[in-house]
Amino acid sequence: PYGFGRLKGEDAGISSVEARYGTIFIKSERVKQQLEIRVITFYQKSQSFEITLSLDKTPDDIRGEICSKFSCTKEEVRLVAQGIELTGKQLRMPIASLNIPPHKRVELLFVHEARYKFQLDKSRAGSHLVISNDLLSVSIPKYSGDQTVRGNVALTRGRLYWDVFIDRSYNSRINLGVCTEAHTLTSYVGQTRFGWAYYGNNGKREHAGGSEKYGPAYTTGDTIRVMVDMDSRSLAFMRNGHDLGIAFHNLPSKVYPAFTLYTQGDRMTLRKFGTF
Repeated sequence: PYGFGRLKGEDAGISSVEARYGTIFIKSERVKQQLEIRVITFYQKSQSFEITLSLDKTPDDIRGEICSKFSCTKEEVRLVAQGIELTGKQLRMPIASLNIPPHKRVELLFVHEARYKFQLDKSRAGSHLVISNDLLSVSIPKYSGDQTVRGNVALTRGRLYWDVFIDRSYNSRINLGVCTEAHTLTSYVGQTRFGWAYYGNNGKREHAGGSEKYGPAYTTGDTIRVMVDMDSRSLAFMRNGHDLGIAFHNLPSKVYPAFTLYTQGDRMTLRKFGTF
């Protein structure tokens, strides 16, 4: 029940981590204490591996070891002990502070958030859009009215962000946000009640055909971070690292990342994903 909610045991991002520690003796003399960790993951073809760390290491070190196996950043792994997610100072405290019973194998959980790095969905894209081979960039080669593309992952729980870099925009007629399955691909995100967006041309937030003052306009060279909190059902944005605050509350229980282009030659690229 962490991250975006796949249950342990499914072919998904939640994986089990077993750990035990004890004291090693040679001829009745204590040599060292260590933590042995066996990671069983359903991410990347059900790999498993073992980690051995001394008790002066931290949960953050555990995250580092896990990330080295999956080529991800520490921020993409959320570690849970005794049913409670470790955050802040807890991640930097010695492993011994986790109060794992000695000489017993204890189950931990971690969520590999990289599982939820989405791509643009060619099957859910306006017919006049051009999607790159890596499914991370979209452009519009000619004037053809509003053209929208969805991400290929439905968001139902957890908190996820993605960064959109505006490679090129001539008049900033770009909408970034989320939509439901009912949103049409020839209307801009925010034009109907099925979409919620931040509009580049004037910086307004748009939903159900209405708009309100929200943030500054954005254009070529800007990076917009879209932040969806499905636990609180809210949508917020950042522009070039500046937090603009929550734009919308009361999102529906399932939404998709959504992007609209209008002007010939405009292009945008998905660059970074993470949790907050």
